[in-house]
Amino acid sequence: MGTIYAEKIIQIRRSVEEKEENPYEIEKTMERGYILVKYEKLELEERKILDGSGVMLLPKALQPMTEELVQVKYPDPDRPDWLVSDETGEVVLGMSMMEGELEEGDLEEISEMVQRQVKQMYPASQVETEPVIGEGEERVCWFSWDIPVVDEDCCHVLFFRGIKGGMIMGSFDCSRDGKKQWKEILRKLLATIKDCQGEVVE
Repeated sequence: MGTIYAEKIIQIRRSVEEKEENPYEIEKTMERGYILVKYEKLELEERKILDGSGVMLLPKALQPMTEELVQVKYPDPDRPDWLVSDETGEVVLGMSMMEGELEEGDLEEISEMVQRQVKQMYPASQVETEPVIGEGEERVCWFSWDIPVVDEDCCHVLFFRGIKGGMIMGSFDCSRDGKKQWKEILRKLLATIKDCQGEVVE
């Protein structure tokens, strides 16, 4: 009788834990192959970045940006080499490859230097320095700030990650309203970048 009672207690406890589980817990949803953004389920896939220099886990909903959107979002020819976005262009991820070998401390120094430039360009915006993602050669330095645009403020993120033969300089944009959720997702996605130079990538 005692054993049956104990089993019922365990079943009830498990049921309660399942109900209390946060459906937006990024680590668990990523393990299942998706993320949740504003109640929408976005499937993930590992994809080549920068002509196969690396791979990264990304939402399938982020696809190569259309030429029309590129001209609207990046009219200046000095734009990222690799761009993906959602259909509306509200969420955009861009990357460029900067050639040259990095020495110890270069990544942090470059990030801090760019931060100083951003503060001069946007004195009214608060630059938020984020904790370094990962360790060693896989670490990513990143920071963000809000930029006023026509309709609403945009959250702009810059990140830097060493790769064979150089450094990835990347950017990420989303609405200010969505930044709390997207920045946590981006933190996890940036940690999935793998160096693939010299390797065969399917």
